[in-house]
Amino acid sequence: MTAALLTSELTNLISEAKRKSNELRTAAEKSLQELKGLPATSEQQLAGVRDLSRRSAFIEPFLIACGTRNARFAGSGVTCLQRLIIARGLPKSRLQDALEAFNACTDLGLDIQLKILQALPSLLQNYADDLKGDLLSGALEVCTSLQSAKVQTVSGVAAATLQQLVTSVFEKVVNEDKHARDIQAHNEVPGDDGPIKLRPAAFDAYRVFRDLALAAEDRKTKFVQFASLSEDSSLELIWSCINANPTLFMKHQELGSIIRSNILPFATRALSEKLSFPATLRSLRILDLVLSRYTAQLPAECEVALGLTTHTLDPDAAPLWKRAAAMEVMRNFFSDGIRVVEAYSLYDMAEGGKPVVQDLMSAFVRLSSEKPSIIGLGQQSTVPAGPVSAKEANPEQATVEAAGGVAGMISSALGVTEVNVAGISSRWSLPRTACLEQLDKTDPPPVPETYMYALVLECLGSLSDGLAKVTLPLTVQHEKSQARDGMNGQPPFENPSSSRTRSQSFRKRSVPLNPLEHENNAAAGRVRAVNGLVESCWPAVLATSSTFLNAALDDLYYRNLIKAYQRFTQVAGLLRLSTARDALMTTLGKSAVPPHVLNAATSEPPRTPVAESLRVLPNPKSLLAVENPLDRDRRGSVEPVRPILTTRNLLCLRAQLNLAIALGSTLDTAFAVVVDTLRQADTVLSVTTPQQMARQGLAPSQKGSDSPNVVQAFTNEIAAVEAAASRLLESTADYPNDAFLNVLNTLCRVLHGRDPKATPSPRLDQASAPPTPTMLSRTFSGLTGVGSLREMQMRDYKFVIPKLGSLAEINVARLVSDDPGESGWNVLVDELVPLACNDTNPIEARRATTGVLCKMAAEVIAEVMEDAEITRSTIQRRTLAILLRLSDGIYSDDGDLSSADIEVQGRVVDALRAILERCGESLVAGWNRTIAIISSVFERGGRPPERQDDDETHLDWPHVSTGLVSAQLGRAAFAATQLICSDFLSALSGAVMPSLVELLYRFSVQDDDLNISLTSITMTWNVSDFLLNNVDADTLDDFAQEVKEADGFEDEVQGMVRTSSSAQWLLLLLRLQDIIKAGHTEVRKATFQTLCSIFKNNGGQLTPATWDLTLRSIILRIAFFDSRLYRNEDEKEGKQSYNTNAEDKGISTAIIIGTSEIIAQHLRLIERVNQLPSLWEAFLSRLEGYLDLEIHALDAAVYQALTRVLARIGTDSGIWEGPMYRTLHLWLNNNPATAQTQSKESNQASFIAYVDAGAELYRLTQQSMSTSQTRTFVENLYLCIRYSDGPRYGADVSTLSPLQTKAFELLKTIHSDTPSNLIVVAAKMVILHHDTSGDKPLDNMKPTFVAIAGDAIDWVQELVLTSIADADLLENDVLENAIQSLRRLIDNKYTSGLEHKGTALWQKATSSAVKLAKPVLEQCVRSEEDKSATASIWTEYVRVVSGVTKANGIDDVNDDDKIDEDQLNDIESFRALRATLIPRLGGEDLPSATRTAYARALFHASIIHPTEPDEVPDQEHSPLHDIGKIRRGRVRRVPYSPREQMCYECFTELIVLSSKSDRSAERKRLAQAAAPFLILRLAIPIRAYIADQPLRGRRPQPLWELEELLFCFDAIKKLELEPDALRDDIVAAGRTGEKAHLHYLYPLLAKAIGTAGDKWSGADEVLTPLQAVLEAVSLVP
Repeated sequence: MTAALLTSELTNLISEAKRKSNELRTAAEKSLQELKGLPATSEQQLAGVRDLSRRSAFIEPFLIACGTRNARFAGSGVTCLQRLIIARGLPKSRLQDALEAFNACTDLGLDIQLKILQALPSLLQNYADDLKGDLLSGALEVCTSLQSAKVQTVSGVAAATLQQLVTSVFEKVVNEDKHARDIQAHNEVPGDDGPIKLRPAAFDAYRVFRDLALAAEDRKTKFVQFASLSEDSSLELIWSCINANPTLFMKHQELGSIIRSNILPFATRALSEKLSFPATLRSLRILDLVLSRYTAQLPAECEVALGLTTHTLDPDAAPLWKRAAAMEVMRNFFSDGIRVVEAYSLYDMAEGGKPVVQDLMSAFVRLSSEKPSIIGLGQQSTVPAGPVSAKEANPEQATVEAAGGVAGMISSALGVTEVNVAGISSRWSLPRTACLEQLDKTDPPPVPETYMYALVLECLGSLSDGLAKVTLPLTVQHEKSQARDGMNGQPPFENPSSSRTRSQSFRKRSVPLNPLEHENNAAAGRVRAVNGLVESCWPAVLATSSTFLNAALDDLYYRNLIKAYQRFTQVAGLLRLSTARDALMTTLGKSAVPPHVLNAATSEPPRTPVAESLRVLPNPKSLLAVENPLDRDRRGSVEPVRPILTTRNLLCLRAQLNLAIALGSTLDTAFAVVVDTLRQADTVLSVTTPQQMARQGLAPSQKGSDSPNVVQAFTNEIAAVEAAASRLLESTADYPNDAFLNVLNTLCRVLHGRDPKATPSPRLDQASAPPTPTMLSRTFSGLTGVGSLREMQMRDYKFVIPKLGSLAEINVARLVSDDPGESGWNVLVDELVPLACNDTNPIEARRATTGVLCKMAAEVIAEVMEDAEITRSTIQRRTLAILLRLSDGIYSDDGDLSSADIEVQGRVVDALRAILERCGESLVAGWNRTIAIISSVFERGGRPPERQDDDETHLDWPHVSTGLVSAQLGRAAFAATQLICSDFLSALSGAVMPSLVELLYRFSVQDDDLNISLTSITMTWNVSDFLLNNVDADTLDDFAQEVKEADGFEDEVQGMVRTSSSAQWLLLLLRLQDIIKAGHTEVRKATFQTLCSIFKNNGGQLTPATWDLTLRSIILRIAFFDSRLYRNEDEKEGKQSYNTNAEDKGISTAIIIGTSEIIAQHLRLIERVNQLPSLWEAFLSRLEGYLDLEIHALDAAVYQALTRVLARIGTDSGIWEGPMYRTLHLWLNNNPATAQTQSKESNQASFIAYVDAGAELYRLTQQSMSTSQTRTFVENLYLCIRYSDGPRYGADVSTLSPLQTKAFELLKTIHSDTPSNLIVVAAKMVILHHDTSGDKPLDNMKPTFVAIAGDAIDWVQELVLTSIADADLLENDVLENAIQSLRRLIDNKYTSGLEHKGTALWQKATSSAVKLAKPVLEQCVRSEEDKSATASIWTEYVRVVSGVTKANGIDDVNDDDKIDEDQLNDIESFRALRATLIPRLGGEDLPSATRTAYARALFHASIIHPTEPDEVPDQEHSPLHDIGKIRRGRVRRVPYSPREQMCYECFTELIVLSSKSDRSAERKRLAQAAAPFLILRLAIPIRAYIADQPLRGRRPQPLWELEELLFCFDAIKKLELEPDALRDDIVAAGRTGEKAHLHYLYPLLAKAIGTAGDKWSGADEVLTPLQAVLEAVSLVP
């Protein structure tokens, strides 16, 4: 190619130069001769072309051509030179001549310029090693000359090429440095410290970079003639050089010298002088690079630059765009906070240095307060409203602002007078492109007024990040593993049982280290710089942040501000800068609770009294004592408008809490700041109502929002803050003791801040002077007559007491391991016990205090459970002494006990019981104190005795009466007593036993609570155990043999009770039986439970004879008497009725279940009874007695009992064959689904139990069950599913209900010789939802049957596929019913919207129908049974196709993606069904109505736009009836089908079925069914166009209608009907032929062309294709 081009160009030059230039012609002829001497093959030609590089005279004609400055000659010369450069055929000795030739042609034309530009990259690539010195200068000059071209394309490409060449210069320097040892440096250049010798590439780079700097300064260059290079281009090249080679400029002093002496001064001058926008912008970009990278190398110059930049930020120093660009430079400088720290170390910390960084921070302060109105500065932060016009300003805003503003309202901000911009937001405060990046602009772009403030916020965030990166890693003392263990409060690898020995040194290790103490650390200097920066700049940061904390910021900026402020404060705290830390945290606290909000809350006007229940103090772990706003009782409808806390205030509060967590024990006095902030927030929130949040928390633009959402968002933020407070309290576990005591004392000082006796509660009838607005006007909980000081005191109680409780719980290990005086134990006890016992204190405070002490006692005792016994005894005595001190403290004052005293005592007793339940086994001391605490629930005759602090606590029982202080206390105390007697008798010493006996006696004879007296019967369990432990099994068996089951049974036992332990035990059982017969309802139940417990725990010791005696005489007799209680005999009519009672049913259920549990547990012993059938018959007779009552609850109990017993019977036991046959008979004839019950209770439990019993019976009797029994068995299971109530918890949509799961699984396990029964049941379950959707439920929720329908679909498919060959399936219409059930689901598609496990039921039904289609239809073909049955199945499958192609209920679906996905799935299903149906659907054995139904289904599914009424003939008429009739036009927009693809699929299928094919009889029948519908389908869009388009006029036809119309035109043009397709149609009257359809469509096409050609309504988009159709078809008579 190259040789051919050169030959052609040389020939042209010879021809053109004959008359104009003999020299050129001669040189060209000579070169042409040389060229012709090259080899002929392509590879040899290429080598020859390269060989030309050794023939320096060859390029002479090209150089002469370029020198002529004739565009024609020069074009050929440049082209050949370019080709030689690409092929490396240009002699290196002539490179300079070639560059001069290029330079001479730079102004000869666009094509020549572009050819030169194409040659330069190849020159750089192929001659890189030679392109240096003057050659490099020449190449750069060529690019520079071309860059000044007027054509934008040339100048742009030249600029890119120039940059590429300059970049390559510096790349050569990098490569040269890698091989520095092999290259000598011969060139000298001046440097800062003397001459510098440079290697060749470095020397070229130096000269190019120097000339770029000189060109930027508009000075004469020395190496490259950059005369035509603009100032902007020079600056851009300088920036790209520095940006692309950061290390190179740091390494080479000569380049740094140029930056110092030329570039940086010029860039800095842009800050002080008024340069053009492009020059200023590019200068600042260079300044940005230098400041970011070379501050340490150029300290003096960068100091000047930073100072000028700081000055530029002042409002009067520069226009806004220039200030914004300078601020972007600062933003980039601050982007690495460590860089700022180094700058501070370099300048501010240097001796005699200037405060560069401090001045910058001061500039931020001035900038932040420059225009308060722009940033929406107010009393607290709000959400920016956005730019609005003055006309849109709210006229009521002035009123709001005059009232001081409403906290949380999003308005134009408090104190803001301008309405054009309201706050800082990323939506309008940031330009689309940063100022420094707008290189394509020649004039300054508009800059948002708030852009500067947004950049200041970014600087603050970056600064805080840098400070944190330096400081935080130095505060960690140990490895991560130790840190993790420290979080758990234990040293690594320490056994939990040894936690008592944890020392103070461990807690000291959790104190964050002071980074300044790391003197030997490599970062010590940087840490000192951070310390100095924070110490000197924190006022500026505080002032700047304070301004923005009260400005209108969007959520992102506000959260970033809080994070930055939080990190800065954390650094100050870790450096132990207490002044800065306290000031910063105080300001953050004021942002959390603004003063005006606090003042408004504490100066609340009087409220109308509202009945409001006093709540118990909240969870101790929660942050605030206030109630949840959503749970607070509704207050008056009219409330004063006042500021409230917003979510941003709570965000600040959360930030302060996180700070406290991070600083930990170093907080010292700052912990009081946190506590004060929490109290203030508590005060404000205590008077905040949901109505206020809903009314005042909405912006004007949000008035349509849902108020509950506002309240919920506020509540969620409160929850987040509470979680942070919980973490703060949890972090105290790692505090040293002195820091922990500081926390306790800080909270306790809040309690002592107000003396409750100083301000007694005023009486309602007292007249006094008008109260001041800030004090006495407030009330507590809406109750009048309580002074504000009293309310504030109660608020302090609610605030402090839960915190103390949390601290005690978190620091249990500390309280146990350390001395009580040092650990805070004495502080907590001495502070809280008097508060809980003093009756003058508020009840809420006493209640909360008691809860704290009781919980602390329980946790402390639990903490020492695994410790040594001596340690446990000391801690247990100390802890139980607290509870006893509380109990005795209530009686210390004379007088009756108040309700508050009783409540405190009840909490103490409950705590004791909890301790016993949790730690009773570990108690080794304090049992006497335990008994004393329990005895305090009885009335006393005097003051409590003085307690000695020892292990002996004496009780004065004569002064302890038998009357309970209250029944509630008695119940709690009796529970503790019962626990002692049942579990811890062996732990009691002999000295304690008499007290226990006294205590039991008083509980037995008290008459305040019948339940307590009767519940004592449970103690017989222990008594029974003692008795049975004293008698062996043989003695008991002998006694049972002697006793007869007769009337004298009880007398015989009574006669031997004094001497026989066996008699004592049997007498105990008889008394329990008597109580169950006639006792109180609750007593009967408790007694039977005790009886069951006795047998369950000791039944294994009994012999078969004993079991026979106790079952017949006691247990089964109890069931007999219980069932008789329901029967009422009508003496007059002789009829029997039943009396049902909920309590009686509960007792009966317990009796039935308990009896079965006893029998099931000991079945192996009972089945050894000699008369087992008789005993089993007695058991079933008792169960039948309950079933005859027809009560669901009792039925459930009976079948549960039966299931429990049957589950213990094995299938290989022969002795159970007879009893099992009797049991199966009972099950089959007592189905609860057929019971005539009048109860409204749910039948779920009874049906589930019935199915469970059936499963066990089937397991035991499946081998002997007859066919009729199996059929009844299956039907009973289905009836249970059909008539069951809905599940109690959740609907049976995604998963089966418990009943459905059990019944369905049991049905699937049944093996039957006649699978048709199972298929019929399965088909019923598929459509059970649809069959029962119209049922009206009575009182119980009915099941949806959705889940079981989903599973039944798969089961039907499985059953049909496995038994398809069974002839019975066709004979009894089983297959038809199965397919019909699937089809009904498909037909309802979107109507019901039912889904099972994320899949719609109709989709599952569709999938199953498709899978069954082929085997079912093939079976129909193979079957020789009645053809009507097979025809019915074909009809059902045609209906399935109709359901698949249609989408009933789609108008209710709004998810377009779902519709599209379902459409694609339906298309696949349709195609699969079509592939199965079409080959057989045309058979002569099928009625034509089936094929017509199939065609009609396709026709209706193909409709894209809904038709008008009567536009489509009904089924009684042919589709061709009135086909030429044009309906009335319509102009309204007609919606198109969302399943457009399915419509066209069906449309296409109609065309395929109607078109000419193989002329088989089957296809002919299908065409005869489809063709009339196809013609009608083609006519509908044409008729619609004829009717509607004239009314539209010049408005275009809707796109979807146009697409459909064009589709029809194309189909008509291509359509060739089956010749006999219309033969049998009543309207066609035997018309035949492939174009028979045109008889009906041609008239419509003719009318349509008149409409399309009309000047008013016509359009070429219809006319042109319509004409094509008419040209392609011809009317056939």
